This record gives sequence, C-alpha cells and structure tokens, in this order.
Amino acid sequence: MNDYLPFLVIGVTVGSIYGIAAMGLVLTYKTSGVLNVGHGAVAAAAAVCFHQLRQEHGVPWPVAAAIAILGFGVVAGLLMEQLARSLAHVPTSSKLVATVGLVVAIPALVALLFGVSAKRFDPLLEQETAFTISGVNVTTENVVVVVFGLLSAVALYVFFNRSRLGRAMRGVVDDPDLLGLTGVGPARVRRMAWLIGCSFAAVSGILLASAQQQLDVTFLSLLVVQAFGAAAIGAFTNLPLAYAGGLAIGVLQAVLSKEASAHSWMQGLDVNTPFLVLFVVLLVLPRRKLVELGRAVRGTGRTRTAPPWQQVTGWSVVAIAALLAPRYWGVHQSSYTVAATQVLLFLSLVLLVRISGQISLCQVGFAAIGGAMVGQLLDQGLPWGLAVLGAALIAVPVGAVIAIPAIRLSGLYLGLATLGFGILLAQYAYTKDWFFGTQGQATRRPDGLAGDTAYYYLVLAFGIAAILAVAALERSRLGRLLRSMADSPIALATLGTSVNVTRTLVFCLSAALAALSGALGACVFGSVSADSYNYLNSLLILAVLSLAGRGTLSAAVIAPIISILPLVYIDGETPAQWLQLIFGVAAILSAVDLPTRISKLIARGAVDSEYRRGRGGPISGRTSEPTPTRPLVTTRSAP
Repeated sequence: MNDYLPFLVIGVTVGSIYGIAAMGLVLTYKTSGVLNVGHGAVAAAAAVCFHQLRQEHGVPWPVAAAIAILGFGVVAGLLMEQLARSLAHVPTSSKLVATVGLVVAIPALVALLFGVSAKRFDPLLEQETAFTISGVNVTTENVVVVVFGLLSAVALYVFFNRSRLGRAMRGVVDDPDLLGLTGVGPARVRRMAWLIGCSFAAVSGILLASAQQQLDVTFLSLLVVQAFGAAAIGAFTNLPLAYAGGLAIGVLQAVLSKEASAHSWMQGLDVNTPFLVLFVVLLVLPRRKLVELGRAVRGTGRTRTAPPWQQVTGWSVVAIAALLAPRYWGVHQSSYTVAATQVLLFLSLVLLVRISGQISLCQVGFAAIGGAMVGQLLDQGLPWGLAVLGAALIAVPVGAVIAIPAIRLSGLYLGLATLGFGILLAQYAYTKDWFFGTQGQATRRPDGLAGDTAYYYLVLAFGIAAILAVAALERSRLGRLLRSMADSPIALATLGTSVNVTRTLVFCLSAALAALSGALGACVFGSVSADSYNYLNSLLILAVLSLAGRGTLSAAVIAPIISILPLVYIDGETPAQWLQLIFGVAAILSAVDLPTRISKLIARGAVDSEYRRGRGGPISGRTSEPTPTRPLVTTRSAP
C-alpha cells in the first residue's frame, strides 16, 4: 500500500481540481442548457492572465489571483451569459459549434498576444510539507486544494438547496417564464450562474497549472474533457457527485499511472482515464438521466439549395480551377493535393451533420486509422489500390462501434462520446507499433502515378467520385431516411424503419470516407506520423464546416479551400494563428446566426416605423390615439 500512497496523494489533489472544474461546468449547464466545450479554454485564459500578472509584471500572487479569478471570471461570465442567451433557441449542433469556436479562438488569441511556447508556472505556495503519511509528504498546496474543493462542493450544495437564488437557478432552465412570474428575473439568475461557473473555471485552470508547474494553453483547454468525465458521474446535474467524480477520476488515473510503469500495454491509459470514464458512463447511465437540459430545438436534415444556374456556374468554376491548378501551383503542389484529400474528410462530416443530423467530434481519428492502416497494409506487400481500399474498410467496424453510443444517445451526449473516443485513440493508440509507432509509418504512391501532378489528378478523381456518390446517396432511399431521421427519429420509427440500423449505416459510411481521406493524404509525403492527425482538428473542421455555406456537397469543397489554401501563400505561424482566430470567431457568429438576427432586427425596425406612421405613433406626431402594444400586431412583412 505504501507504494501507492504517493500516487494517491497526487490523485486526490488533481482529482479535486477536476471536481472544481466539473462543478463550474455543471452549474452553467443546469442554468443555461449550454454545456460549454470551451470551459477549459476559459480556464486556460485565466491561468495566462495570472501568469502574466504574477511572473511577468511582479504582482503579488494574492492580488494576481483576485484579478484572474474575480475580475477575469466576471468578465468571462458576462460574455458567456450573452452567448448562452443567443444560443437558447438554436439546435444542439449549433451550441456545440459555438463553444467549439471558443476552443479554437482562445488558444489562437493567447498565442498571438503572449507567444505559443509552454512556459514555467511557479507553484502558488511554497512546497512545504504539511504532514506525512507513512513517510509520504503532503504539501500545504495539496491540503489547500483538497479543502477548497470540499468546501466549494458543500457551499454549492447548501446554496442550491437553501437559498432563494439557488432554487431559482434550479428552475430557470425548465420554465424561465414561470420563474419570472415569481419576481425573479431569469436573465439575472443565468448571469449569476455564469459568473460563478467561469470563476470556478479560472480557479481550476490556475490550480492545474500550478500542480503541473507549466503553463500550456492547449493542455489546459483540454481540462474540459476531465470535467466532462467528472460531470458524467454526476449525470451532468448533481454538483456534489460531480466533485466526487473528479476525485474518483484523479485517484483512478494515479493508480493506472503506477500500474502502467510495470505493464507496457497499459501505457497511455492513465492519461485517458477521464475519456474512458466519460465513454463508459454515457453507455451505462440510464437514458432518462441523459435528457438534455434547456429548450429542445431540433435541427433539420434539409439544406439550402441554390438555383440550378448558380449550381452549374459554381461547379463549373470549381472544376476548371481544380483541373488547371497544376499550371499555377508552383512549389505548393503538395498543399493542393492535401486540400483535395480533405474534400473526402469534409464529405464524411457532411453525411453526419448536414444530412442525418448527427454529431461527430472524432472524424480526424477515422482519418488517422486510414493513414496508419494504409502504411501497415503496404508493408505487408499489398498493391496500392487494395491497401487504400483495405484501410477504408478497416474503419467501418470502428464506425459501427461509435454507432453504439449513437443508438442510445443523440445531440450533446453523442458529441461528448465521440470527442472522448477521438482523444482516447490519439493518446493511446497512435504510438503503438500496430498504428503509427514512435517513428511514424512509411507510405508510397501507386506505381506509374507517383509524380506530383499524376497523384494530384488521382486524388482529384477520388474526390469527384466521392462527391457523386454522396449526391446519389442524398437522392436515394437511404438519403431520404437520413433526412427524416434528422427531422424526427420517432416519426421514422413509426413507419417501420429501424432508426438504429440507419444510424449505424451512416456512421460506417462516414468512417470509411474519412479513412479514405486519411489514406490518400498519408501517401502525399511518403510517410505519416501521429503529428499528421491532431485530434483537436476534429473540432476545427466542425468550425470550418459551419462557415462553408449551408449546402451539402458545396460545403465539402469550400471548406478545404478556406482552411488549407490560404496557408499556402502565407508564411509564418502568426498568419496561421490569425486564421485560426478568425475561424473560431466566425464559428461562434455562425452558430448564433448573426446575419439572420440582424436582418430580422432591421425588418422589425422598418415595420415598426411604418406602423407608427400609419397609426399615429411618434413619427407622425399624432399622440391623441394611443399606440397599441406590439402583441396586437398580427401581420408583419418587410417592405
């Protein structure tokens, strides 16, 4: 037992930080119905603020902590409350896109302002020993973190069950109008919840950076996944259980870390403990416990279709540009080829998000399977064509496994399950010999088509074939079923069609397309490694897809153009970070549908102006006749 004590001390400390982050996440979700994927990014930004004040400008750490937690937490809470209010009437997929935009934008903004390299983070307190347990030192900081977490859990429990504001927070999601009749403003309740939740995120970010003694914005941004695992144990609604879940994950992670040192096959499982817990809990928790909070707004599988002449013109321009690209690409031929492979990756996401109304945050993981397996099959002596086909087929059963949570989950929780799977695949499987290994995986192009131009046209042919196949599928019976499933799964089931089979089919097809993209991309440079398939790019491509228009096929072509080709002609990391920031901010604006909101406000203002002119409002100057209230207006049309 003494061998495990050092690991248990670390596990309880880190688990308390996970629990603190989870309580802030659950608090905001309970009151707004928005599960903030950007919770970790807020924590990372607060840690950066604290680091700058304390270590760069010499501010005493209590003052720096007060500014980073209270000041930054209040500002972040106010901004997040406004964002959550804008997301109240959009589908779950749009809520995810908006909060994913935070994960994309905040690290880019931090990198632009303060640099991208990881920095040393001095511990909050001196590493003095408070007491010892069987010879194991427990520092003052360990004690402070655990005590703070326990007191926070107890205080929030009492607050929610004994105070008037706490009870109001419990009811604001279910029926804000009814809450308003009691004299408590729903907006005020949500605002207070976001202030507290973002302050908890700031605390957890600073404490985790102190425990790691390193400021790494990407690492801290992923704190949200640890919080997801802890929140899942509390069914995303119970604050004390969320804190207990954080403790359990921290301890289990520490024990697995101890065992992994003696068993090579376990290496990587310790860092993936939160994702494993999240995935398992989502599979075993009763469905009645996984009902999404907030107003249900279902997305639709229908997409906007341009007039035929615009479609013909647009596709003709794209086809001519793609065919003539080798004449003008200069030294950037590989980037154009990679962009062509990305068409298939975005098509795989279009199948899920745009056509069937599903959510996936692990598409890059499927692409990684294709990239690794094509190298493995080529090593076994298979011809290039069979190796590429085999890599796509190997991903099909993996897609079927992902369909298991899709069968019983949807929307938000399906997104969390796929995110956990993608991170688990990256952090556990990528470095194994049967995947990429530590040295990467060698690949090659097909014989006779190994030249840059020849291989580009081969990849382009694959992309055209995939576009035609998805277009045919969209118009087939399966495509109609997928659109119907997006509109109303219950109605589809009443017609005798198995929704479970349909969901499994679409995930298998999507996995195969993504793997095919990864296999083709792996052969561009002659070798591939884990760095080629960063799991965070699964979030980025979802954000980019939201900006690529509302079509299905056209979005899959536009998305690679706007995400890859601009970097071809822009050198340096700074422009890339600016582009990432733009993608993140644009994803948020797209999710809240800002252009539509602005047009409605303009139209409403124009109609109100016209109404006042005709009925004696302030513009006409007639005040003898009272102006009716807005609810009496039954017909409005923009001029």
